[in-house]
Amino acid sequence: MNIVSNFPMLKVTSFKCGGLAKWFVCLDDLQDFESILRLHNGKKFYILGNGSNTLCPDEGYNGLVINTTNLKKIKKDENIVVCECGVNLFALNDFLRENGLGGFEWSYGIPGTVGGAVVMNSGAFEKDMSEFVEKVEIFDDGKVKVLDKSEISFSYRKSSLKDFPVFRVWLKFFFSEKEKIKELQDFYFKKRNSKQPLNYPSAGSVFKRGEDFFPAEIIEKLGLKGHKIGGAQISEKHSGFIINQDEATATDIIRLVSLIEDTVFNKKNITLEREIIIMK
Repeated sequence: MNIVSNFPMLKVTSFKCGGLAKWFVCLDDLQDFESILRLHNGKKFYILGNGSNTLCPDEGYNGLVINTTNLKKIKKDENIVVCECGVNLFALNDFLRENGLGGFEWSYGIPGTVGGAVVMNSGAFEKDMSEFVEKVEIFDDGKVKVLDKSEISFSYRKSSLKDFPVFRVWLKFFFSEKEKIKELQDFYFKKRNSKQPLNYPSAGSVFKRGEDFFPAEIIEKLGLKGHKIGGAQISEKHSGFIINQDEATATDIIRLVSLIEDTVFNKKNITLEREIIIMK
């Protein structure tokens, strides 16, 4: 485990922009994770997986960024799969296909990690992570604890795990044929590619879906599709995405997010809720 100073966050976030983290560490194992949390008790830190929904401001982050992407062990017992928090969803999908476990194909193409996906209750195509969670191992009040699903509250793109470092997750799937799994993974991957601007850096959907509205539809109807501030642009392919179209700064993106929020509130009296996280 090596802690480095003044680390450029554009290297580890999908927007490919932003300032420096005062300190940055990439963990080697779960023991490292526990140790760094104990040592850093009471101090400022941010846990980062793939950085696929995170934006670091241009002024940087005045604390420790704990990166979990090396925590990627996976094992299974029948149809229960135990994942360390840094397991990439692509890698999990590959593991499930090779072991004939289905139900998770909808997630193929989501660039996040298991830990972040569970904390945020990530989802797509009317599915979400909470459907598969059996148990979650967390760090709470100086102790490692295992919570059953019944002890965790899940809702749309939210969970009660938000303030707790996640170590491991137990997920339950059903048995299926490898060929069927591959067919469905390809289907969802192509569907995702056809609708999303994946050829530019972004952080996925900027805003959460409302109970009776889709932010992308409102943004488009208000004439904001394609609007630019600096190098940041509301995608012309999917207006729910902001893309780093031309060497955008984090400030460009934040200003564009604020413009959307203000316009939607002023024109539609709707308060949008952010899905992306801006580090503070």
